[in-house]
Amino acid sequence: MADTVQTVHIDVSRLERKVDELQSYTNQLGSMIRETNEAVDATNKNLQLLYQKFNEMMDDQKMQAALQQASTELVRVRQELESNYGNYKVIRETMLGVLQATDLALVKKSTISRVSEELMLSTPKYWLAPCLVAVSAWIGNDRDLAERAIAEAVKRDEERTAITMALICRRNNRIQTCYEWLSIYFSHQDSASFSEGSFAYIDAYVNGIFGPDEKHMCDDYVAKWMNEIRGSSSNFEEKQEEIWKEYCSRFSLDIAALYPDLSDTVQEYHDINEYVGRILSVDSIADKMTQINNAYIDPNSLKTKIDKSLIQLISRYNEDEEPLRKEEEYLKAIKYYEGDKEAAKQSITKLEHERKQQTLNLVEQMSNVIITDKDVAPSERKTAVSFLSSYIRKGFNTYVTEKKETFPTQITLNVDGWKGVSADGSNAAQLCADFESNMSARCASDVDRANNNSAKVKMISSIVLAVLGLIFLLVAFPIGCIMLIGAGVLVYSANKTKKDVAEKVESINQDYRTRTENGKNKINNALSQWKTAQDVVYNFESEPIRNIIA
Repeated sequence: MADTVQTVHIDVSRLERKVDELQSYTNQLGSMIRETNEAVDATNKNLQLLYQKFNEMMDDQKMQAALQQASTELVRVRQELESNYGNYKVIRETMLGVLQATDLALVKKSTISRVSEELMLSTPKYWLAPCLVAVSAWIGNDRDLAERAIAEAVKRDEERTAITMALICRRNNRIQTCYEWLSIYFSHQDSASFSEGSFAYIDAYVNGIFGPDEKHMCDDYVAKWMNEIRGSSSNFEEKQEEIWKEYCSRFSLDIAALYPDLSDTVQEYHDINEYVGRILSVDSIADKMTQINNAYIDPNSLKTKIDKSLIQLISRYNEDEEPLRKEEEYLKAIKYYEGDKEAAKQSITKLEHERKQQTLNLVEQMSNVIITDKDVAPSERKTAVSFLSSYIRKGFNTYVTEKKETFPTQITLNVDGWKGVSADGSNAAQLCADFESNMSARCASDVDRANNNSAKVKMISSIVLAVLGLIFLLVAFPIGCIMLIGAGVLVYSANKTKKDVAEKVESINQDYRTRTENGKNKINNALSQWKTAQDVVYNFESEPIRNIIA
């Protein structure tokens, strides 16, 4: 029975139309989604801008409120200052006025006395008030009143009274009394917490601004303070030695410019540089110390500085006023920055940091005076060096000798892959000959590699091919012609290869001749520089270590 085959025809056109419609809907939906995303992005940007504007408006409102509040609070603070401490300000201004009037002799003694006593009655706690009465009594030759006023001032604040009276006595050339007050002031100083201002008084004293130190009072106090510092640390001496060793290392030289071939070719260059560089820096260190010790000290400039210190001391606010004064300063800063509290705080912090004197122990204070790159009075550096000279010398001695043991007794030269050893450079000719021999062997090896047999092989091949070509001319003329042409090409190629090899060999020979000559020069120069470096070391070690502080 025959199989019946039926053909089934399926109409897919309708299905295709549906797919097209679905694709169209999909495209429309994608377009709508993109439009929606763009709208969302635009909305987000508008919201961010609105949020930013809102924050700016709020910040501006806060700043305006802060500015208004600061203005109101500033009035209150100033009223409190005037009410509670107005007389303090009057006393400060009066004291400065009395000092000026004393210099110019323009005010009656009775007027000064009357004003001073009235102010004393209005300020029962302020230490400067009895100082003012004492100065007035002093001017009026009322010894009894002066002594009683001084006793009261000392009772209220002995340290500030002592330095104030010392500076006033200095202005009036009462040397003996000045010493007594300075002694009291120095007795209050803590060796472990020494301010820059306190060291400035020591500097002025050492340089004779308070008169001749016949009793060596300042020296005795400094010795006492330094003993206290020394006793408070078990490794004080080691720390000082390290500090001044590091200070001297600033002057160390890199000898590469002086000994270029030594630095290029010698393996031990680092050790040579470490020791010779320090030796060659000795003059610079000694010159620096001489410059400090020989610096001109202008006494008038120091006197002006000390008088300015007295004015600052008298003008300084009392501790009782500090909270209100700081609040006033902060409120003024808010007004200046138009209500920006953060900017005001930052400016106040910066100002307080600038005004605050750095407090260290006395030895650290003096060390900083010498080491710092900041502008420091020459007299202060000179004074600091005079007290720390023994530590500076010890650190310097360590600096110039600690690399002595690592200075090499012989050097290893490394020139163009060749190595040689020399103790004193006396074997220069032998080393150069050995280097030249080494370079000749390397040159011969490179030339041998360049002289390959390719030209010879090509020439033999051309001969064979030519013979075959002649034979084939009789049998198969076209093939013979091709072989003869090939033989000619091989002959040309062999000659060219031979020429290229000859040129390459000549180039190799010339390169090695140049490298050999340059290498021998480097060896000779390096050995000469090594001998010079040895002479520097020998001359240094053959004499006692230089005293850098005369």
